[in-house]
Amino acid sequence: MADVLQWRKRNGLTQVNAASLLGVSQPYLSLLEKGARPLTAALCDRMKVVGGEVEGGTSDDRFRAQLSALGYPGFVHVVKSRPRPRAADFLLAVLARPDADARVVEALPWLVGTCQNQLDLDWLVRQAKLQNLQNRLGFLLQVAGVDTPECLLAVRKLERARLLQEDTLCWDSMPAATREWMRANRTPLAERWNVLTRLRAEDVHDAV
Repeated sequence: MADVLQWRKRNGLTQVNAASLLGVSQPYLSLLEKGARPLTAALCDRMKVVGGEVEGGTSDDRFRAQLSALGYPGFVHVVKSRPRPRAADFLLAVLARPDADARVVEALPWLVGTCQNQLDLDWLVRQAKLQNLQNRLGFLLQVAGVDTPECLLAVRKLERARLLQEDTLCWDSMPAATREWMRANRTPLAERWNVLTRLRAEDVHDAV
């Protein structure tokens, strides 16, 4: 059985962030870490999406394998992970990373567009707000170009909670000089969401 405390520390998560990613309360997570509550199969699956159980490859390795399992053409050559992750769990896990493989991040608009009917957008919006990821998620939903009523409503909710603090799209270790260049050359959409990234809608096609 997975060691929940070890998993959380290995992935650099606070109890609040880990609880949000797993969809449980912080007190319940504390009980899981103490072994006072059983670890269900569903929770084990979510732990694997976030960063594996105890060992085996980097987070980016797992993300690539999970994208392969989700059908992403850019990683068709990568061995698929088992079980296939939930699209919403995977999306939140990547967005919560301070740093992630650029090729994984470039696949996220494809994921939103391809799996839009499988995404629990209400849950994603709530979790994004809890972890201050609303700018990342809002930008991503818009750059993906999905215009369903559910997606447009999610974007409106995220806009109302938009943060003034500058963010990156999973590249927090970005060098200072690159930040300056990115700030001056980002798209109007990235500027609107206060995100330092050059990801554009057309990159969705280039990535696949």
